[in-house]
Amino acid sequence: MRVHLRQSDPLRRHQVGRCRDPTRLDSPTRSEVASPVSLDHAPFTPPAAIVEDPRYLSDQLLTYLGNKRSLLPLIDAAVEEVQTRLGRPLVVLDAFSGSGAVSRLLKARASRVIANDLESYARVMSECYLSDRSDVDSDEITSIMGIINNQVDQGLSFDGFIEELYAPDDDEHIRPGERVFYTRDNARRLDAYATLIHQLDDRLKPYLLAPLLSLASVHANTSGVFKGFHKDRLTGIGRFGGSGRDALVRILATIRLAPPVLSRHRGHKQVFQMGANALPTHVGPVDVAYLDPPYNQHPYGSNYFMLNLLVNYLRPHEISPISGIPVDWNRSRYNVRKDSATLLLDLATSLDARFLIVSFNDEGYIAPPEMVEMLASVGTVTEFRSRYNTFRGSRNLRARRTHVTEHLFAVEKG
Repeated sequence: MRVHLRQSDPLRRHQVGRCRDPTRLDSPTRSEVASPVSLDHAPFTPPAAIVEDPRYLSDQLLTYLGNKRSLLPLIDAAVEEVQTRLGRPLVVLDAFSGSGAVSRLLKARASRVIANDLESYARVMSECYLSDRSDVDSDEITSIMGIINNQVDQGLSFDGFIEELYAPDDDEHIRPGERVFYTRDNARRLDAYATLIHQLDDRLKPYLLAPLLSLASVHANTSGVFKGFHKDRLTGIGRFGGSGRDALVRILATIRLAPPVLSRHRGHKQVFQMGANALPTHVGPVDVAYLDPPYNQHPYGSNYFMLNLLVNYLRPHEISPISGIPVDWNRSRYNVRKDSATLLLDLATSLDARFLIVSFNDEGYIAPPEMVEMLASVGTVTEFRSRYNTFRGSRNLRARRTHVTEHLFAVEKG
């Protein structure tokens, strides 16, 4: 698969052919799966005929480590090339959907988007934002949201565990040992919203819960991950915005629900929550599979534990002493160096996909030359590279290099 780029484009590309036969794993991860919808194709409307709501790709996202928003134009160019060759809307799979940014992009070119992730928050984001506008009674959602907003604005409180465990008793007099992820009022609001949303019918929950997850990720006293919260550098006591009192407008802004922004494009969705290597036994043939696995030891289950707490809204039984991370967060074998390459090769080989698009960066367990060789055993590989500034907003990431190169591998299986 070849994507044509201008010479001035800061992306580099090279292509390699096939080499050795792939190997396989015998035991894919097991997990539960959401019930699939109909597999029938939606009528084809060329993407150019529909102008997407610009908010759909930019608003109500998660503040997310590894977010692929900077790569969206390149990913879209690769998928457009496939669609041009096949001459029809595509069946696409996002096997590690995470924040859902790529799944949203793919919806414009797809008759069906299949989204999967190990984490509950990712499932909810896909259930909401991959829906067609015709799937949702927007007046009903807006009405319910208005009622809930009014109740929360009037001070409704359930004395919930977010307020108890993850906010100070007094924003102006924060004590040693208190966790400071949210202002006291925003923590109350999160508890109230989560409690009220979980009283709704299951068909309605994603359309209120997903916007809440976005707000919870944005208006947190963090730099994007929940491994820790901002503190005063000298005292070690939690402080909104840290020693520099940075980003206070974002951190202190009131959390208040707004209706979900959905795509103007139409197409079916399937949403799974399972280990990606179990997908081949649950997913039929697809035109394009996008693979963006965890690339190093930093796990999403602990980095974004707060979002999962809001989804399930069950008080954690046992938590870590500093950040309050539940001890039972999801572990992915992709975060284990010795397993990463074997798992990815198994997935790339096992999926019934005509094309693969694989994201990885040069901080990952799999070095780019090794990745090229591995994927060349599956098909013809075209590699693209893009350099960007790294995220270094939490203590365990401060040793990262200032810049990192993101690698995008397009594979035509043969």
